[in-house]
Amino acid sequence: MESKRAILVEQITELIREGKIIKGNKLPPEREFSKQLGVSRNLLREALVTLECLGYIEMHGREGIFIREIDLADLDSGLRNISIWPEDMMQQLMEMRLLTEIPASGLAAERRTTGQLDRLRECIHQLERIHLNGEDHEGEGAHWDSLLHTLIIDSANNKLLSRVYEGLSAVMEKYIGNSRRRLFPYLEWPEKILRQHQQMVIAIEARDSETAKELAREHIYEAMKQLKVFH
Repeated sequence: MESKRAILVEQITELIREGKIIKGNKLPPEREFSKQLGVSRNLLREALVTLECLGYIEMHGREGIFIREIDLADLDSGLRNISIWPEDMMQQLMEMRLLTEIPASGLAAERRTTGQLDRLRECIHQLERIHLNGEDHEGEGAHWDSLLHTLIIDSANNKLLSRVYEGLSAVMEKYIGNSRRRLFPYLEWPEKILRQHQQMVIAIEARDSETAKELAREHIYEAMKQLKVFH
């Protein structure tokens, strides 16, 4: 996890634990909260989306950001353990991606909610911005890239699947960061990967299950081929 975001996630969880920012089981509105914390709204949004994907908050549009019933000690442990993942698990990671992301993409097309689609579009918006203007900080592209895949899993609306995938989310971001560094020096790759992501979200928006699965399969196998996984 990129350091600024990791620090902010830990800061927010500490404030939640101390009960200093909760009113009626809600966090302050995003604009107000970013001012309180002295951070940009983009960085705060990254931290909040991370906490939502981990299952610790729920964002309900205009209704606000709600705290879920959780054991915050579990979150602290998860954040600390990110640094101890082994380096040689790319093959196992790609196997898990094949087993989870392809069918989950089909389910996401069938089951996604309007709110989930909005969050997928936000990821695409951020990836398009990074493609045009570059990263505001190192690892930003990897964050939004891996978050997109996590949100597709969540959009399948299978809680057990989401919980299983949570364990992959940290190493996914590390893997995606490495793969982006290896592939993006080749001029065609940034645009190609962005286009694949855009098409996946379009298929999910259109509730086209078969196309969503096929696009996910092509995306993963293309990455495996270029990174020479299983060879």
